[in-house]
Amino acid sequence: MYRLPYYHQLSQRIGATTVREKYDLDRHDERLRSLRLLTLLLAIFYFSYTLVDIYLLPDVTVRSLLLRGVIMLPLTGLLFAYYKRPVSIRHKELAGVTVVSLSAVVWCAILLGSEDERVLSYFYAGLVFLMVLTIVLTPPFEHSLYSSLFVFTCLYTTIWFLHGATSIYVINHLTLGVPVLVLTLIANYRFSAESLRLYLENVSVEQLRVELAARNAELEKISHIDPLTGLTNRRGLTRFADDLQQLSGAQCCIAVIIIDVDHFKAFNDFYGHAEGDNCLRAVANAIRAACNQEDVVCRFGGEEFLILRSDHSAQAFNALTLAEKIRMEVVGLGIPHQPTQEGRVTISVGVFTGPINPDAELNTFIKEADAALYEAKREGRNRVRFNTHYTGYASHLSMLCASNSDKAL
Repeated sequence: MYRLPYYHQLSQRIGATTVREKYDLDRHDERLRSLRLLTLLLAIFYFSYTLVDIYLLPDVTVRSLLLRGVIMLPLTGLLFAYYKRPVSIRHKELAGVTVVSLSAVVWCAILLGSEDERVLSYFYAGLVFLMVLTIVLTPPFEHSLYSSLFVFTCLYTTIWFLHGATSIYVINHLTLGVPVLVLTLIANYRFSAESLRLYLENVSVEQLRVELAARNAELEKISHIDPLTGLTNRRGLTRFADDLQQLSGAQCCIAVIIIDVDHFKAFNDFYGHAEGDNCLRAVANAIRAACNQEDVVCRFGGEEFLILRSDHSAQAFNALTLAEKIRMEVVGLGIPHQPTQEGRVTISVGVFTGPINPDAELNTFIKEADAALYEAKREGRNRVRFNTHYTGYASHLSMLCASNSDKAL
């Protein structure tokens, strides 16, 4: 069965709801504001025409005042009260066109009481009701169609009972009435269909915008991740470095831990690059497991890793303990490394801690940690060495670190 495109679009689904339901819900407030304003203007226009009734047809003065005042005035008040109820905008628009349709019936009843010959000329004004129901209120097409047919039937039933009406008059009236009915309904349909089309385009654009934002966020996240280890990469580290300026304060410090896999080139040459990748993944997992959620853990280079930890006090010992824990975890993996004296994969670690200030740059911290790393390498690798701006801690912590490393060996 053929369906107008307008109704076909309304019946389609958007997620768990239909287009009709979403359209009514999303545009409720906008349509209600327009409906209230138009209803107010039409009410003023309708009741002011009481004066026109009295002027053109003096014999219906009482009838006009009575029917408009007793029937239509209370209905108009009830209509505005109904607009405040938490119901669908489509129901409110239906209530609006129903009241307009009833106002047409009341107007016809008023004119039926006149014996004045001018009533035939005045009756052409009834076509205004058809325009109100189609191109003024612009309700949904189905409301406009049914209410217009109802008013049209009412008008051309009443016309036969008007004083002085003849077949020629009725035909002449229809030559104007039928085109008004058809053309205004066409205008209403085009408006309804175009309004729905624009709404669906906006919904589609909004969905694309949300999807694009989600994909951009995913791409941004991927761009900060090292594909081999799943850790943050250098680009991600730079983003965190930019946030350091926000942490500056008298009691804030930062710890940088740089980790290097000992003799990794020899490992790659002996076992092959595939095993080298597996080794880096295993070391990365051990590092990540030892750190907490607030630590920034990244793959800093080929076989180098970097940990960025910030605290609200100079807890250098905390960073040193973490570094030693990671070293022990990697040794505990027991990854074979035959070309080395230890016979298994080990790491060297450099630690630096220092206060954060507005002029702090991550590169400065990294250089200090890197210097500690090279000190660990010079002393034989598989150990942790420490560097700090807090000189009061340096001697004690370095001795403790060396002691722990020697015991592990």
